[in-house]
Amino acid sequence: MPSRRFFSAILAALLLALIADSALAQKPFDDPVLERMRKDIFFLAGPECEGRGVETKGIEKAADYVADAFKQAGLKPAMRDGSYFQPFNITAGVKLGAPTSLTLLNSTTDVTKELKSGTEFSVMGFSPTSKANAGLVFVGYGITAPKLKYDDYEGIDAAGKIVVMLRRIPRYGEKGEKRFDTNVATSDESEYAPFVAKIENAVAHKAVGIIMVNDTGAGPRDPLPQFLNHAMGTEPAPFPVMFVKREILDPLLASGAIRTVADIETLIDKDLKPRSFEIKGWKANAEVTVERTEFKCKNIIGVLEGAGPLADETVVIGAHYDHVGYGNFASLGGPSAAGKIHYGADDNASGTTGLIELARRFGAMKNRQGRRLVFIAFSAEERGLFGSQFYCKNPLFPLDKTAAMVNMDMIGRTKPVPTDWLGIGEKKDRLIVYGVGTGDGFEKLVDLANGKTEFKVSKIAAGSGPSDHDSFYRKKVPVLFLYTGTHGEYHRPTDVPEKINVPGMKKVADFVQVLADDLTTRDKPKYFATKDPWSDPTETRSPRGPSGPKLGVLPDYMYEGEGMRLEGVSPGGAAEKGGIKDGDVIVEIGGKPVKNVTGYMTAMSGQKAGTAVEVVVLRKEKRVTLKVTPE
Repeated sequence: MPSRRFFSAILAALLLALIADSALAQKPFDDPVLERMRKDIFFLAGPECEGRGVETKGIEKAADYVADAFKQAGLKPAMRDGSYFQPFNITAGVKLGAPTSLTLLNSTTDVTKELKSGTEFSVMGFSPTSKANAGLVFVGYGITAPKLKYDDYEGIDAAGKIVVMLRRIPRYGEKGEKRFDTNVATSDESEYAPFVAKIENAVAHKAVGIIMVNDTGAGPRDPLPQFLNHAMGTEPAPFPVMFVKREILDPLLASGAIRTVADIETLIDKDLKPRSFEIKGWKANAEVTVERTEFKCKNIIGVLEGAGPLADETVVIGAHYDHVGYGNFASLGGPSAAGKIHYGADDNASGTTGLIELARRFGAMKNRQGRRLVFIAFSAEERGLFGSQFYCKNPLFPLDKTAAMVNMDMIGRTKPVPTDWLGIGEKKDRLIVYGVGTGDGFEKLVDLANGKTEFKVSKIAAGSGPSDHDSFYRKKVPVLFLYTGTHGEYHRPTDVPEKINVPGMKKVADFVQVLADDLTTRDKPKYFATKDPWSDPTETRSPRGPSGPKLGVLPDYMYEGEGMRLEGVSPGGAAEKGGIKDGDVIVEIGGKPVKNVTGYMTAMSGQKAGTAVEVVVLRKEKRVTLKVTPE
């Protein structure tokens, strides 16, 4: 066996090798442009910036760094108060707080049972911070269906009571004439099955709370839903909505031949006749506390004024500077990554570095002619494009005079790929350019830029997509989005600056400079809507996405009022074709009320692609009825 000294020597050699490798990866470049870009990305993706999560102090250091870089480059602050920062707030998290409880009380026997959260009951995400202390009424499936001559509330006074009900609908899963609702192809399509429909019906009957229980279709495990499953969007319920295990409710409902919840379910399903009744002697005391996490965010905006006849028009160059911080949100690293800094070098310190570099280059130009250049580092992109959406709702320069928007997101992982379809010929660095179909002449413009940089370019027409250009595209601004591809470090702690191809990142900035030079002086590009969906040619995993009929709208998740306000309408989509506009508040679809995002999804689940439906919107406080054909 070798000596301990031998192992110590080996360990020391390994450490020296690691240090040498690290030093090699961080070795300064002789090219001053490469060196300043290297320094930028190592700061933005360094430990001091803490992964630039909107919840961290590190993102403030990143913001100050970008603003200072804009200032040093000669960009003017965009805000009227002389600041580079455009502030906005986001609601980034919803969770249960204390007190949150559910207690059952029997006034006859003085029995009190406080239920255990997570094992005996759960709070549904439809619940706001609220309380209810009232008697119990069992209302079957909680359905009122005049068309089917079925009403669980018939003969029941639910006013001021907590209603206890079964999930789903009678005869769930049955086919043909045995179905409860024969107007739909499957039970899932029934308008009476969704939680929201049951909640709205309980509200209509003046109930003060809901206790839900699984039907037997949920299986013997009788699972409890998680609060976060339904916690996004505005709450449709004005009271607590609880979910309770069947074994907890069985003793409350037992009477005569009825011993369990399943017994009542069997009776209703047999003849489709309600079996509703007051649960005598029992009350429930429910209390829910919901904590919403809000963060103060800011876009960083610097301006280089133009000159000449086009000076009053604008070209926006953008990149988001936020990432996911310590991975408590949107990490793909699994349990081992929890609590570790997710440095986000490629996503998107790389795009931000490119943005700073372009600001320096254009800021150094004397007597530049053409359109104004507005450089924007967006925040809260990772939370849902909130920064770019906020700018597009509150533009500092009119969007109708914005000729184009160029976006950079994940531009730091250029790598050589074959240029021929056989994969055996010359190799060039890969670059994907989206949005070539959104403006006239964009394909030729991309070819022009590539003639000076020589990438293997994949041109994609689509203007929509999961980055900040999407917000501008929805406002009918032509867009171009540059991206070098996904990789195994995406949204993981291993996305570090040592793995960035700095010369490749510089070459992308060179590409964008050619685009911006042209866009500031050419005739204003005509905007086109594209039918092409988002796709990623570098993504090897199976694509996922929502299915079912679509209107092509983007909800405003910050809206707190009744209905679903629209942040954007997809150009050329069903909504736009039907006359729906940005800012409209959808309040009804096919005769069904829409109280929030969840209610919209429920209403749309009952529609069919290709079949027109009436959509009612509030537009400047007036109700407008439109015919829209979902796609």
